[in-house]
Amino acid sequence: MSRITITENGVEKVVTDIAPHRAERESVLAELSAIYADFEKGTLSALDTREAEIVDLVNRHNELTNLVERFDKASVRRANILAGWEIVKQNRAEGSE
Repeated sequence: MSRITITENGVEKVVTDIAPHRAERESVLAELSAIYADFEKGTLSALDTREAEIVDLVNRHNELTNLVERFDKASVRRANILAGWEIVKQNRAEGSE
């Protein structure tokens, strides 16, 4: 099982299931997509009143993307280490026969 440690609101947490974070990232992207739905038809100033909301959503999306990428890298590292261990175990078993 892959795991990473993160700090949220000053509290350290261990993440072993990335699915909720992936889902939240998709939700944030959906919110941003809704905000920009008619953007090509309008002007930039039409979104001035939503700037703070947009910045918050962009920042959260970036945080979640970073978290997901870290988790994925940890998963690859874990798989690589376990693959090496499987080779060692296999060779030990073959050597004892």
